[in-house]
Amino acid sequence: MSYDTEEIFEEEIEFPWLLFKLDESLYTINSKLITSIVICPEEITYVPKVSEYIIGLIHLRGNVVPLIDMKKLFNVETGNDAQENKGMVVVLEKDNSFVGLIVDEVLSVENITSFEETEEIRKMCRDGFVKGVAKGNKTEDVLLIIDEEKIMNMA
Repeated sequence: MSYDTEEIFEEEIEFPWLLFKLDESLYTINSKLITSIVICPEEITYVPKVSEYIIGLIHLRGNVVPLIDMKKLFNVETGNDAQENKGMVVVLEKDNSFVGLIVDEVLSVENITSFEETEEIRKMCRDGFVKGVAKGNKTEDVLLIIDEEKIMNMA
């Protein structure tokens, strides 16, 4: 399969990326905006009339943090388990604004040396939250790269 040079964007990068799981899929996000990772708290303040994927607010170290359920944002089907696992919250900060991403499981932090963005990925992920694919150094699995800037801008 051959690609036009405009169809593939490959970037050399060398900084840590956080690997996490949503259901059975692996995702990665640039760690430059991550301030903390915490267990999802029991007490979440409900906010009426917001998007379905924003499940509420938490108070964390003096900051109010809106929580985004990544499964709802990505339309990931959850299993039939009556007892839903609350998961972990990955807290991002940019320009003194915070957002918490609820994920199933945080796996590791590792360096990813390159990633690829193709026209096929852009077509499959029309919402723009997934900006590419990569392969980790510790795993042979394909990782979907999350656009943390886009998520921060919508919260």
